[in-house]
Amino acid sequence: MFLLPASVVIGLPPYASFRLGDLVLSIRTIGGASALLIAALLLICAVSLWSRPQYRVAAGVTALLVSLIALVSSNLGGFLVGTVLGLIGGALALSWTPPAAGERDRDQEDGPGSSRTRAIGITALFVGALVVVPAASPSASTTAAPSGRVWVLTASVLRLTGLQYHGVGTTRVGGATVEVLKFTASRIDITSLVQVSELIDGHLGKITAPPGSVSTATGHPIELLTLRLKGTLSLLGLIGLPVDFTPARPPPLVLPSLTFTDVTVVNTDLKHARLAIPDAKITVT
Repeated sequence: MFLLPASVVIGLPPYASFRLGDLVLSIRTIGGASALLIAALLLICAVSLWSRPQYRVAAGVTALLVSLIALVSSNLGGFLVGTVLGLIGGALALSWTPPAAGERDRDQEDGPGSSRTRAIGITALFVGALVVVPAASPSASTTAAPSGRVWVLTASVLRLTGLQYHGVGTTRVGGATVEVLKFTASRIDITSLVQVSELIDGHLGKITAPPGSVSTATGHPIELLTLRLKGTLSLLGLIGLPVDFTPARPPPLVLPSLTFTDVTVVNTDLKHARLAIPDAKITVT
């Protein structure tokens, strides 16, 4: 709501002309190209926040940075108005968190005390005649088929190809409903695989691959339900970024191909996958 007018206020003046009687004023500066770029970035951030709120951290940080850059590169940030609107929008994006499961259920009711009603009232207060009703992301509350068991995968290297993140869903584990991260991938390569799972009779089953060996999972696509993904995210093989993704702390941005090292993954289900483990050793304790 704030980033949309910010993009207009910053991007419009360098290309607009204003008429005062017989006098035509045109603000033509060298900041025209930068203003257009900043306005486009703010517009992309606004659309991203509206349609894909799970990427709010990346969009919020981008909005804050480009709003500050506009101060020195685009007519003082749209005469300060655009920068102020952009900073407010970016700060709100970073401060917002998804509602808890119980709150989401209550929000299904459109009573006078629901958060949707409050959101419409606040929007009407700021925008006046413009009333915006946010549409829920289709991937925000999907439900997966229950598996009932949790299994833990550790590996020295985990490479995910054709990866897509589908938001936070729910599944049944041990008779309780838990939130999980939903991913799909076309291929998973696992180096030095160790997989531990609880069996039906209470024993633990452990599958171990030889150190340095690469196990592969393929499918069209593989569906992965994850409680936690902890490890070091390798950026271009040069930079290692520690990450710890859970449903409460989902990934802000997911690329089509990611590589993790020293990784531990807690999963509840792996669907449509063909897993090949070379020289696997299976033990039950």
